[in-house]
Amino acid sequence: MTAQPADSAGIAEFPDRRVRLVLARHDTGRGRLDGGWWPRSRDATAQLPALVAGLNVRSGVVLRLAVDVLAWDEIPRRIAVDGHEVRVGRFTDTNHVIVVTLGHREHLLLLVVPPLAPEKAALAALALSIQPSSLSAQQTLERCGIETEPVTRLSARPSAAAA
Repeated sequence: MTAQPADSAGIAEFPDRRVRLVLARHDTGRGRLDGGWWPRSRDATAQLPALVAGLNVRSGVVLRLAVDVLAWDEIPRRIAVDGHEVRVGRFTDTNHVIVVTLGHREHLLLLVVPPLAPEKAALAALALSIQPSSLSAQQTLERCGIETEPVTRLSARPSAAAA
């Protein structure tokens, strides 16, 4: 994703353009989401360090991440980024969201766009994630034409027909 100027539509510019990450500016109002991230794969071990590095530049030191265990492969318990360790919590109810804990109990809720989403739809979802709105992560993805069912324990189980 090519970052836009910092004052364009509230998208923050990041030094590392390989991190497909946007954060809402604090003066644009607060919606349900604080930004969005479009990882390149479901491999959390490979993807999370780049996310943390990008967030460290813009938001301060990341202390902890809460990820959806059903949406990721290879989830580490901890990752080391820029000389500090970040704990990674595993949850089953954070559909399409990563919860980022910064210092002073500050949290960011980031939309996670599925890695295989078409580029045009993914960029639209990232742009929508930083707009003040009451849309959930699932609603944001649906509005942008990204088909996905909410991740649940039932949807992650193999179907009886597949057996």
